[in-house]
Amino acid sequence: MAGVACLGKTTDADEWCDSGLGSLGPDAAAPGGPGLSAELGPELSWAPLVFGYVTEDGDTALHLAVIHQHEPFLDFLLGFSAGTEYLDLQNDLGQTALHLAAILGEASTAEKLYAAGAGLLVPERGGHTALHLACRMRAHACACVLLQPRPRRPREVSDTYLTQSTDYSPDTSHTPVAVHPESNPEKEEEPDDKEWQLQLEAENYDGHTPLHVAVIHKDAEMVRLLQDAGADLNKPEPTCGRTPLHLAVEAQAASVLELLLRAGADPTARMYGGRTPLGSALLRPNPILARLLRAHGAPEPEDEDDNSSGSDSDSDCDSRDEGEEYDDIVVHSGRSQNRLPPLQASKPLPDDPDPA
Repeated sequence: MAGVACLGKTTDADEWCDSGLGSLGPDAAAPGGPGLSAELGPELSWAPLVFGYVTEDGDTALHLAVIHQHEPFLDFLLGFSAGTEYLDLQNDLGQTALHLAAILGEASTAEKLYAAGAGLLVPERGGHTALHLACRMRAHACACVLLQPRPRRPREVSDTYLTQSTDYSPDTSHTPVAVHPESNPEKEEEPDDKEWQLQLEAENYDGHTPLHVAVIHKDAEMVRLLQDAGADLNKPEPTCGRTPLHLAVEAQAASVLELLLRAGADPTARMYGGRTPLGSALLRPNPILARLLRAHGAPEPEDEDDNSSGSDSDSDCDSRDEGEEYDDIVVHSGRSQNRLPPLQASKPLPDDPDPA
């Protein structure tokens, strides 16, 4: 059986894993190989096998192509599925192929999926969009791809398009995909000028926008990308009403704090309990934080608002944040249950990213 090397593995025989691509046959695992053109007859008999394939983890052939960075197979799939719901099918973790591209930091793959019509606002199990995950993984190149309007592109499918089949109901939660004739193959897809902007304000299930995630992880470069794209620099998160400035102070990320202040973030903003960013900074050991805030016009805290009973609420919010951004991002490998466990997309992420 054909196989695809696992991420981060050597090519030794015992380090190879069954990606699921081999089970589709040699032509599916290596599109363009001998015999594939013969399969592409009028009836496209191979299509239900390829596009209806789902692993026990809910991964489709498209998921597997992304996981194993198999660009020829990815291009082959996108050639028939561009502009269809197939691109946004989710696995058991709620991940689409675009989520996986962001987790793995594969900017070229993300660009292909985005251009083909993959949705930017689809949430996975934690409510994260692909942009949230790009911020979580510090995938700057992926973020650059997502932070621009979707390019206009003609449909690549000349005779067929993919839709969910309605006449198949196996004992599974995953719906296969069937091939149907395309009524207007020359129709150009309408660009979506709003979706890429809406993702800037999308909240995960913790109420964090991509900017909140980037600030929590002290990623000044990502913050700059989001700011240039038009992210709201003063949007509060819902648990305690902390703005990005509050989050930067709590993370003791001086470079991020300065970037936000220079970009126009409001130093007078208050949490639900009344605390300003400067009031929070005075409770931190890093003196640079208060110095930066005062230099940008932050008012001195009032004792009754910021110093009397405030430390408890601040620490409560801090403790919630440490575990909010989940650190067990997993990519299914498409292997059967009698084989090795799912493949980790990366090393487990620390609760406290990059201590200052």
